[in-house]
Amino acid sequence: MIQNWTEAEAIATALLVLTSMAGIIYAGVQLRHERQYRAVSNLEKQLAFFHSSKFREARRRLAVERLNERGDLLALSADDPPTAAFEVLDFYEHLGLLVKKSHLELYDVWHTFYEWIQPVYADLRSILEDKSNSWSDHYSDLRRMMHGMDRIQQQRMRRREGDHGRLWSDARICEHYQYELEAAEGYVPARRSHRLSRRRDQTPIADLTLESAQKQEN
Repeated sequence: MIQNWTEAEAIATALLVLTSMAGIIYAGVQLRHERQYRAVSNLEKQLAFFHSSKFREARRRLAVERLNERGDLLALSADDPPTAAFEVLDFYEHLGLLVKKSHLELYDVWHTFYEWIQPVYADLRSILEDKSNSWSDHYSDLRRMMHGMDRIQQQRMRRREGDHGRLWSDARICEHYQYELEAAEGYVPARRSHRLSRRRDQTPIADLTLESAQKQEN
């Protein structure tokens, strides 16, 4: 009788442990799904702001300040950068903070924003990475995010046998700013990736899929 009771206790304890483990696993799955849902929701919010008239105007002003009348890239003074640069960089820094805090997935940000962030980052690299100026510390999360997205892009470019180093030459940066100026007159968010990828003399860039927040403001 004692032996049977001991065995019953052991079985009950084992069942309790298994039930607890199952509950922990289920809670973990639910938590992961909830986190993924929040990340998508956060991404949509950031994408909506990206396409807002306020931020489109900031990007247009930056393009105006970085190109001359012939459409060539102007020399950049790290001591006196364009005012509009900080409006644009502050948003990208905010994305970097959300990635660091796990409110956004790095891959999702790369997939959605890399094509837009990278030419600006390449153009303003002296402001962002030169530790001798007073702005580099402010954009540490952007730098971290950009380096992570560069690694993703490099892996994809190697699979395509592309040269990542040629991706953002001065010519490509100018083309990006020219598009921002054109888009200010007739904004079509999904057009840019197709327009750039048709250029035969340059490395194809990652496809930009905009799945939400593309409605023009009334």
